[in-house]
Amino acid sequence: MAFFNLLILSCRHQPQVEDFETSIGRIGQAELVHRFGYPQRLKRLGSGAEVWDYEFLSGGSRCVGYRVFFDEDQQSRSWERIPCR
Repeated sequence: MAFFNLLILSCRHQPQVEDFETSIGRIGQAELVHRFGYPQRLKRLGSGAEVWDYEFLSGGSRCVGYRVFFDEDQQSRSWERIPCR
């Protein structure tokens, strides 16, 4: 029974791909990290903006990759799908 409860709790905390997609453009870096964890990769651009790459398992073992673009004020602006590495 304890294992079953642990399994239920761990599934509930997995980020949902749809939630991730709809959050971009509405939240900043700190909230994104709080809700979905740290990115797998990040790059700082000369303009002060940043690009973060995320990878999630969706629908079992299917990997979904996202590149998120932030402005110099650390607000998410847009995203695009990328292949998982």
